[in-house]
Order: sequence, then structure tokens, then C-alpha cells
Amino acid sequence: ISWFCYAQIPAEQDSTVGFAIIAAKDFLTPLNQDRNYTMGLSFNFYGPVFDKNALVVPLFRKGADWLFGLKRWHNQTGATIFISSMQLFDGAFTPLDLKSTTPVTNDRPYGNVLGIGASRTTLINGDKDDISKQSAITSRFVVVVIGTSIAEEVQTYIHREYFPERDVPLGWPNQISDGGEPTLLYQVQYMKPIFEDVSPTGMKRIQATWMLETNVGYYTNMATGFAFRIGRFKTPFWKFTNSGMSVVSQKAANDDQLEFNIYLQMRGRAVVYNALLQGQFRKNEYELSGRDVNRILLEAEAGVLVHYRAFTIIFAPYLTRTSEISIGEPRNHSWGSLAIFYNW
Repeated sequence: ISWFCYAQIPAEQDSTVGFAIIAAKDFLTPLNQDRNYTMGLSFNFYGPVFDKNALVVPLFRKGADWLFGLKRWHNQTGATIFISSMQLFDGAFTPLDLKSTTPVTNDRPYGNVLGIGASRTTLINGDKDDISKQSAITSRFVVVVIGTSIAEEVQTYIHREYFPERDVPLGWPNQISDGGEPTLLYQVQYMKPIFEDVSPTGMKRIQATWMLETNVGYYTNMATGFAFRIGRFKTPFWKFTNSGMSVVSQKAANDDQLEFNIYLQMRGRAVVYNALLQGQFRKNEYELSGRDVNRILLEAEAGVLVHYRAFTIIFAPYLTRTSEISIGEPRNHSWGSLAIFYNW
């Protein structure tokens, strides 16, 4: 089927406005180890205003959608409703040895990513009762600076003030693109529900969804996997938010019914390029070559979601990924995340 033939019929824009704060940290998991992905923080905002060209990044996202053909997907026949959002985030990555002032050459390099992104999620055939005919597509454009000192300052402060038993990180001057280097990312995710069990009251009890994701830019890869939810919930598949690895944070339904569910996600990811391991254009004190990077990764995530009225809390104590590197002592790494949403 060629997307060039899809009719240009604008979908309705969801009018709900809200925001979320998402924190990811290694001490949020029982598998706590201060290494690899050590911390992250994201401020997410959604609503009609975050689709405005005046905010610049949404304009870049629309340009990338046009260039890669996603504009036609978002406006195809059957497009029902869409949500626009923006994210401001920072993430930090470290080797295991934090005491060394010289590059730890048998481990991953230090890395920090600071970015702002704009995204759109469109529901396809949302007016059909048969979920097998429904799907959703998300496109996201991110403007990033890697190599800032933010992670160094935050991690050093946290270790000194709250975890004095942990080493103060001394190797941040050896991070990828130390001092700052701009880069970009364009991301596309497709979601399709494959099973759903609904109670006589209309509340969902079980839901299974398949996803396919592609990233092009400083992190170039492709992933596919499944998500499962068990509980008592009304939020449809395309508005469900998992807090730690999701492409974009969306809102839950805003009503007076209590929702809760336990969720599990499993993915496989094929990696082509990772700038936070391999570097970009600037010369680095230490970076990995392509042969030092594992090309196939497995990812898993488990957590719980509770939603009531305008508030949603998601706690994911188990997020794990197989080793990204093949040198030294390859190891899986784990972290946890906590997300708080409010919408009106």
C-alpha cells in the first residue's frame, strides 16, 4: 500500500492540556548500580499550543514529517484525533569506575545529552469498535546538545550530599563532545493493538499492543516489541504512557474513575550508530569503535500505573537493557523511573 495515495484529511486535535515530570535514576530500582544510564529528567508538556510553529521545534518536526512522508500518514483517511507535545530532557551515562581521571578504556565513555523535542501522535480509525482496525503513529523531532556539564554538576552534587558512600565522578572531562556539540534525532513509532479484554462495565482488563520504532540521528536504530497491561483501566492503547523508554509521554483519560494496571514491555533493538558511544565530528579523549558496540540489544520494562481524575502516577522499578558494549566486562544495566502527570 503506498502512502502517496492517502487522502489529506486533517484529524481533530485533542484539546486537553497537561504536563508531566519524569525522573529516571539507578537508585529507583532494587538492581541499583551506579553505572551506564545513571540518571535522567524530563519535563513534558502537551496540548494544542505545542503544535504551534512559533515554538520552532514543532516546525522542524513538521518539516521532517514532510521530508520522510509522515505528513501523509498523520493526515490519511481514517485519521481520527491527534495529540501534540514537547519535551525538555537531560540524560547521563557513565562507566563503572568513577574515580579515574583518565579515560576508562575497557568501558563505555561518559556521556550527557540535553535536548528539546516536539512530537505528534495520531490515532487511525479510532471511530471503529474493532481494535484490530485501529493503530497509532508518532513522529518526534529532537534538537540536542551532547557534552554539556549539567550531568557532571548534578551527579557530583547528589553523590556528595545524599550518597557519600559513592565515589564522586572525576572522569566527566573525558566525556563525548566535552564542552558541547549539537546534534539531531528524528523518531517514528507505530503502535497497533492485537488483543483486548473488556469487562461488562466497559473497563479494560487486559490489553496487548505491538510496536515498531525507528530512530535516525545521534542514536540510529530500529526496535520492535510488545506491551501488555493487566488491571482495570479505560485509557486506550495510544494514550497509555510507560515512563521510562517510551517515545513520548501522553496523557491518560481525564475522568472520575480510578484506573490501575501493571504493565510489561519487551523489545529487541538493532543499533546502527550511537554518538554517545562512538562520538560525532569532534575529536574525543576516548570513544568506541563500531566493533566495540553490540548491534543487537534486548530491553524490558515493568511497572505500575495509577490514575484518578487529573492525576497519573507511573512507577517502573524495573527497566533493563542488555550490554551496549562488547569490550571489557560486558554487562546488562538497570534503572527505575517515576512519572507524575497532571492534565486538565
